[in-house]
Amino acid sequence: MKTCPKCLATYQAGYAVCPQDGSVLRDAAIWSEGSVIRGKYRILGTLGRGGMGTVYKALHLAFDELRAIKVIAPEILHDEVIVRRFRQEAVITRKLQHPNAVRVEDIDEAEDGRPFIVMEFIQGKSLKKVIQEEGPLPVSRVCSIVKQVAAALDAAHSLGMVHRDIKPENIALIESPDGERVKVLDFGIAKMKESSVEATSGKTLTAVGMVVGTVQYMSPEQAMGKRGDELDGRSDLYSLGIVMYEMLTASLPFKAQTTMAMLLAHLQEPPNHILTVRPDLQIPEPIADLAMRLLEKDPERRPANGRALIEEVEAAEKGIAPMSPARVDRDEESGILNPTTHAAAPAPLPPPVWKPESGILNPASRVPAPASMPTPTLQIPSRWGIWVGIAILIVGLAGGGWYIWSRHSSSLRTRPPAGFGVPSSGANTQGPAAPPVDPKKIKGAITLGDFYLKNGNYADAIKAYQDGLILDPSNPDLLDKLQRARKAGAVEQKVLQ
Repeated sequence: MKTCPKCLATYQAGYAVCPQDGSVLRDAAIWSEGSVIRGKYRILGTLGRGGMGTVYKALHLAFDELRAIKVIAPEILHDEVIVRRFRQEAVITRKLQHPNAVRVEDIDEAEDGRPFIVMEFIQGKSLKKVIQEEGPLPVSRVCSIVKQVAAALDAAHSLGMVHRDIKPENIALIESPDGERVKVLDFGIAKMKESSVEATSGKTLTAVGMVVGTVQYMSPEQAMGKRGDELDGRSDLYSLGIVMYEMLTASLPFKAQTTMAMLLAHLQEPPNHILTVRPDLQIPEPIADLAMRLLEKDPERRPANGRALIEEVEAAEKGIAPMSPARVDRDEESGILNPTTHAAAPAPLPPPVWKPESGILNPASRVPAPASMPTPTLQIPSRWGIWVGIAILIVGLAGGGWYIWSRHSSSLRTRPPAGFGVPSSGANTQGPAAPPVDPKKIKGAITLGDFYLKNGNYADAIKAYQDGLILDPSNPDLLDKLQRARKAGAVEQKVLQ
């Protein structure tokens, strides 16, 4: 695109002089302040710039209203996949008419052929800056922000849109007559980046060792390399959980020095509970538990969708614990919070009722009685019922005693002395029993090896699998993966030669 230095009009690259005043045009890959795009939008300044393009603050000349314009970078204009994805995402995002999502008003094409999107202009403050300046935030404010973001996400997910990059930088806070309002930015941008990497490399994201999103806020599914239709809305809820954790504590749940370590933390490391990280803040336990529920590794253990999350936030504000196995209780001896179950303990059953006409316990009597009824009591059995009960008791004791004796004598004949293990070969050699294998370490070795293998780092993959085999030499998964890594490395070496 070229711009006239005198009238600031823009023209396609084929023009040499301005048709209006004859001035020599100059290249303008970046729109300068005062430039008029498509005769409708006057550029007032730059709001942000990234690898995919630039966002400008502009004035709609006909309406005399501010707008934000996002335009693709010139260097990717010839990438047909990206341009097509950009247009598709603009059309889908246009359908997202929600008060907590930035509204897309139009899509057009600049004079140089670059498509651009016209959006409402947000005069607000980034949540990232708010956390830096004011964090930790009050619980009531955190709940309000989470509910508004969840509402925007629920509307987007119902349209088949997964944000993929929920983080404080993509959440804006604006003042309105009704109070603080949240606006979620950049729907569809992560998906567009996904297409860019795959189109330019000819490989999947995992194959080229790249992940789309911001690693500190990435869901375990994203850390595993899943993308596109492999992700659903619960991935965004995990990212929102990290944002919630950060708002409540002014810190992230995971800290790592490298991208690889952060990815593994999302996959394997249990986050420290909020109540142990910041006990001084006296955060209500239901609110803290809900944030931890969002950080479950398994998507099935998170809230099902944004609407369900809003309901759980409202319940937690009333002091109701979230229905999740992520709840923690304090260990009386150590004072450390330990995971327990959220499921309420069943009410104690009333005592069974003895039916005199049969002399046996009535199973139906174990159904809890209504609150208005008196507690069932033990009724006096008849004489025949007593004799039948005694006979059943004698037979039961005799049978149980014989069973215990037979099992004990059998184990004495087959059980090795305490402290010794039975060799797998069946030989008589005795030795100390091997220590139990830690499944978490085995899983960690497999995850790390798989990551290296998918990225073509065969030597590192082989070493990771071998480290796991030191702990469990007969593990079939590790043996199989080690063999595959060695074969892949050998093939690569042969090709290089």
